[in-house]
Amino acid sequence: MANGSCLCGNIRYEVEILPEKIFNCHCKFCRKAHGADYATVAVVKYSTFKLFDEKGFLQEHQNGAGGFRAFCSECGTRLMNYAPDKNMFFAVMLSTIDSPINFKPVAHANTESKASWCEPYPGIPQFSGFPDSL
Repeated sequence: MANGSCLCGNIRYEVEILPEKIFNCHCKFCRKAHGADYATVAVVKYSTFKLFDEKGFLQEHQNGAGGFRAFCSECGTRLMNYAPDKNMFFAVMLSTIDSPINFKPVAHANTESKASWCEPYPGIPQFSGFPDSL
C-alpha cells in the first residue's frame, strides 16, 4: 500500500498502485491542470482506496469527457482522476505519493496533444491516444 497526500496535508489517502499502469499523460487537460508538460498518473485498485479528509476539503470537477478530477480546495493539489464508476477507472497523481516510490512510468500517453516544446524521454512506448493496455 502507498500513502499520499495533498501539499497542505489536510487530505491523505492510502491505496494499492498498479505498477504496470503508470504513465505520463500529455493531454491538454492534464497539462493545464498541472501547469506542466505532462502529469504522471498511476492507475490504482479502487477497492483498496482509503480517503482521510476530516475537514471536507476534497472537491471534484467533472471534465468535458465525463470524468472527474479531484483536488484539495485548501491548497489546490490535484490528487486523482476517476470515471463516474470509480471501479472502471481510478488514478492518483504519482507526485502526491509520500511513500518511497520504486515504480517508473511504462508509457507516454496522449502525445498527439503534447506541448510543442516537450520531447517525451525515450525508453518507454509513446501512444498518440490512450492505449487499451493502461
